[in-house]
Amino acid sequence: MRDRCRIEFTAMQIIRLLSSLFCTLLLAACATSVPPRVIAPSDSIRASILRLAEQEWRAFGGQIVRRAPDRHEIIDPVGVWEDERKGSALVAKYWRSIGQDWTGLDGDKPWSAAFISWVMAEAGVSDQEMPASATHASYLRAAIAMGATGHWRAYPPDGYAPQPGDLICATRAGQKVERFDLVPQGAALHCDIVVTVEPGRLQSIGGNVRN
Repeated sequence: MRDRCRIEFTAMQIIRLLSSLFCTLLLAACATSVPPRVIAPSDSIRASILRLAEQEWRAFGGQIVRRAPDRHEIIDPVGVWEDERKGSALVAKYWRSIGQDWTGLDGDKPWSAAFISWVMAEAGVSDQEMPASATHASYLRAAIAMGATGHWRAYPPDGYAPQPGDLICATRAGQKVERFDLVPQGAALHCDIVVTVEPGRLQSIGGNVRN
């Protein structure tokens, strides 16, 4: 598995991405116990999410995944691997945030949802809205279920332009989601945090990207 990375998309790649991208979650306003959360004021959460995502991306060496003109992937810089001493310690931190004691040395344990859970917990998002989870489907279902009472809103890819601090989510492993706001329990998904948006292009940071 690979470590965390930033992904850059061109306009055409975004169009292709939307064929599998089913949801943007907008921030509108175990082996061990799950650490308690300190809930932050709503107006500070978006900035904290962006700061924490950038902080962890840099801790992994600032890895960037790009698409070459012929569509093959370029990873430059490569950055830190999850099974290196530094990388495994970071991954262990994410697992602890959901009450698990895995590390990056447990290479068969995908940790992308644990990474998102850690960011949300550290940013002060309540566990009612974004519960600590090893699966993206669990926290997405909770956030969507909050409806108008929560800080998050779900949108289909053709109904909203993602902004920094939002989550973009896509299916994987052949998973089908018929409606963006009805995520099946246990659905195979992946979500990233949008960090920059430019005309025809966005950059996102996620955990366990590209395995």
